[in-house]
Amino acid sequence: MTKEELIELKRKLSILSKEENKKRDLYLKKIALGEVEGPVTGYPTIDKPWLKYIDVEKVYEKKNDYTVYEEIYNKSKDFPNRVALEFFGRVITYKELFENINKCANTLLDNGVKEGDFVTICSAGTPEMVYLFYALSKIGAIANFVPPYFDKKNMVDRIKDCNSKHMFVMDTFYDSVKDSSDESGIENVVIMPLLNSSLLRFIKKTPKVKNPNVKYWNKFIGKDKTDRFTYKYKPNKPLALIYSSGSTGDSKAILLSNESFQNSIHSYDACAISMDYRQKFYQIIPPWFSTGLSTSIHLPLSKGATVFMDPRIDKKTFVNNIVKRHINATVATATMYDGFVENPPGKRADLSGFTNAFEGGEPFKEARKRKIEKVLENHGCRESIKIGYGQCESGSGITTQTDDFYCSDESIGIPIPGVTVGIFDSNFNELPYNEKGQILALTKCAMIEYYKNPKATSEYFHTDEFGQRWSCTGDLGSIDEDGMVYIYGRQSDFSTINGKKIYNFDVEKTIIDDEDINNCAVVSQSFGEEEENLAVHLVLSKDFLQKSIDNPQMIEDKFIGIQNKLYEKFGEIEYVPKYFKVRDSIPTAKSSKRDNKALKMDIDNFTYVEFDDNKKIFKKNK
Repeated sequence: MTKEELIELKRKLSILSKEENKKRDLYLKKIALGEVEGPVTGYPTIDKPWLKYIDVEKVYEKKNDYTVYEEIYNKSKDFPNRVALEFFGRVITYKELFENINKCANTLLDNGVKEGDFVTICSAGTPEMVYLFYALSKIGAIANFVPPYFDKKNMVDRIKDCNSKHMFVMDTFYDSVKDSSDESGIENVVIMPLLNSSLLRFIKKTPKVKNPNVKYWNKFIGKDKTDRFTYKYKPNKPLALIYSSGSTGDSKAILLSNESFQNSIHSYDACAISMDYRQKFYQIIPPWFSTGLSTSIHLPLSKGATVFMDPRIDKKTFVNNIVKRHINATVATATMYDGFVENPPGKRADLSGFTNAFEGGEPFKEARKRKIEKVLENHGCRESIKIGYGQCESGSGITTQTDDFYCSDESIGIPIPGVTVGIFDSNFNELPYNEKGQILALTKCAMIEYYKNPKATSEYFHTDEFGQRWSCTGDLGSIDEDGMVYIYGRQSDFSTINGKKIYNFDVEKTIIDDEDINNCAVVSQSFGEEEENLAVHLVLSKDFLQKSIDNPQMIEDKFIGIQNKLYEKFGEIEYVPKYFKVRDSIPTAKSSKRDNKALKMDIDNFTYVEFDDNKKIFKKNK
């Protein structure tokens, strides 16, 4: 197919009606299943081979036009005694949830909050945060979820941008934001004690803030739990302002609509991801990320399930909670799952009920994944960890794995139902199957904009010649003939060694495929030299470290083996690191992702291993 023919075909497809698109998708599914023979173009966005795994009828089912509040209320209003939230030993029923949402909504109305107003929230996952989010939806206001780690200027600017007059802050974050609240025009500060909804509040007392202008949640929130007012759905209405992780640059304010959340939760019904009121979902990703708010809170509540909340971002706590609290489902970063290898559960731990383990937010190489799954399997878990891929800008998910189809090694699954994914070159020409390029997504869950940042918004979205707005992920990937999407890493995740671009994830993938290595990270560091060098941070297995106590040379030999392996694979000295550090774990940022900034700043206790590619000499530099 010529480029001109491809463009003309895409033009015709862009003007199809919804009913015509449904008929075409049903036909494409039959082609993908081998039930009929039909023309295949070789381009994923046209052929959509992933449709073989999707219930097309459900994709096109008419959905109710609900706000996120109406969604969870209509789902569980008739089941008031089911458990909605679990928090540090306290269970909160759906009846209590809706009563607390009403109390919060009525108090906001009494304090002048109206449709379209922004209310700032600086909190980890707590019941009070949940009440507040749905109360704002109930009255048509917008939640501005600011991370506590913003510096003062960032915090002040973000609050001023949206002209927010009210701030709700978790007590443990107050010291981080108190100066910002004074200078940003905030008129009303309400502190939410972390343990307010837990029985532990009677045991662990926190010192009160001595500021007459600051109020506390229990005194501020009124007692009126009547359903005084419920805002009705309007299309494209802003719902939440959340923030990108900042792992590849400055964090950006992302304005999401009600549709971003609703389209996302309904899409999973069409690809065999089962969730119902019997399941307990562990929310660990913070709510200032869309995965923490949409996938980890709104999705399970919309199914009538229980949300287990523990805001501690700690690998050992993560593992203990999954074991002791009988968790059925979660979405967490690969770094959190590393806890199963670094701090394995006790022999009697039962993980047979851990059926919906999803990973997202970080690259998750197959070798690393296998090591974690081996621990899970040893404790009765019969399901693999399913990889999901998405971005805050996309409203959370873009692709997912499910139990209904085979996922080849390294695949991040298929496009979520209703999402079209393609691979494009730097000029936005679509690439055929198995070619590497940037991943672009056409999704109804995408953000409205980077708030008050038209330049960044225009850079993130690519509007093609047919008016379709594609999300540019900035990730390198490919799609195979079966519809499986593969991700290799960020376009920006590279080091320049001797003038050559080296993708760090290519080096990591080669290193991690070693049973003695639990985890690794590759970054470029200068170590006081003019040129930067590849540096490898390694987490070695406990068995290997135990053996090396009597034979320290084993560790040096491991470094040399890594060099040899990389040179044999790539054939270029630029791919061979010379600096190595053995660590207990890879540092974690407050986003729960790998802390690349901390890695690059760490220059102590490295071993330098010289490498001579001409003489094939490997030796430690004394």
